[in-house]
Amino acid sequence: MEKILLRENGLQENCSVCGNKLTRFGSKVLKDGMLCRNCAKLASEWLEDADFAEMTVEQIREHLAYRQENREKLAEFKGSKVVDGKYSLFIDDESKDFLISKRSDYVQDNADLLNINEIRKVRIVERKYLNKDGSDVCVQLLLRHPQFSSLKFQVNEFGCLNRDSEEYQQALKQAYEYVNALKERK
Repeated sequence: MEKILLRENGLQENCSVCGNKLTRFGSKVLKDGMLCRNCAKLASEWLEDADFAEMTVEQIREHLAYRQENREKLAEFKGSKVVDGKYSLFIDDESKDFLISKRSDYVQDNADLLNINEIRKVRIVERKYLNKDGSDVCVQLLLRHPQFSSLKFQVNEFGCLNRDSEEYQQALKQAYEYVNALKERK
């Protein structure tokens, strides 16, 4: 069910950040306002709806400023691809900066540039589904980062893998590649 923010004079109609008119789809609920879909697209791909709901307008403004700084830092990033899959892991061994991106053009994507020293823990987790046999294989990073405390990405291409399947074993093997590549450099 979609949460709608009410104001004294009725429904909020404009984005709390840029002032543009809100659309029915793609807008995000903030703790004290609303975010239009264009501003939401500028946010990190690792933020989920629950994260937006906990953020204030001021916090989302700070986050969008961070994203602009991130774009500038990406232009100087000299990482090489370490793990290739549904998500690619790029690491700069000299600076210890890394990023995880769905696309090889991570600058265009404005992938979040992180530092290995910001990782508190990296682990493999299974995401199970109700009423379905099987699960997804995911890698989760717990972080010391000012913008988010964790990120999680699915390794397998298609959802709901049976643990006995070859696809599940391949996904698990690849998940260990991500985990080991990050742990080796810590």
